[in-house]
Amino acid sequence: MARRETESRTGDSGGGSGSGGSGSGGRRERRRARAREDRVRQEARAATTAPADAPLVWGAGVGCRVLATLWLGQLVLLSPFAYGTDLAGLTAMEWLLRLWTLSVALWIFARLGAWRVTADRDGVAVPRLFTVERLPWDEVGKAAARRDGCVHVGSRITGPFLPAPLARLLRRPDGARAMADHLTIMVRNPELRPTERAGARTRVRPYAVWAPLPLAVLAAAHLLAG
Repeated sequence: MARRETESRTGDSGGGSGSGGSGSGGRRERRRARAREDRVRQEARAATTAPADAPLVWGAGVGCRVLATLWLGQLVLLSPFAYGTDLAGLTAMEWLLRLWTLSVALWIFARLGAWRVTADRDGVAVPRLFTVERLPWDEVGKAAARRDGCVHVGSRITGPFLPAPLARLLRRPDGARAMADHLTIMVRNPELRPTERAGARTRVRPYAVWAPLPLAVLAAAHLLAG
């Protein structure tokens, strides 16, 4: 009796393990299928893509700039330094929290409305908060689009574009996937890379460069409110 119960428990455990393995195998197969689809699509695009002379630039479009403007509007309305507040009466911790909140808000504003990625003959330039990361072509690896509209370029995340589900709903091009595909085929096909370096008009700038604009708007709002 005891032996039959032990064998039954062992059989149940084995069945559960097999089921988990099958699920894991299914996920791997789906990933492989998506990778094959991406490869076929990218090879088809590479066959119809002409070599670029000038650097290629991707950046914030109208939608991103509208979102950045709306974000700035709510920042003006809900300023971390509330209108009429006695700033001299704030404690050091209150100053720290307000400055941190303002810094994050300014970063989000620039991240939405002023992002830019440039691909030239030397590689891909991606903005950071205070610097620009320049990735040589042999370090870019594979660019991949995310469902939220952002793009993985090497170890960096840039964008956003219109998220893929929303782009399909509105029957708009999937900008994130188009950018990721173009970068990927240039990694694999050096002859399709731009032959020129980025100049002043196409150069990528750190996000912090754009901070004076929202700061000026906030300062004006406080002056008018005072």
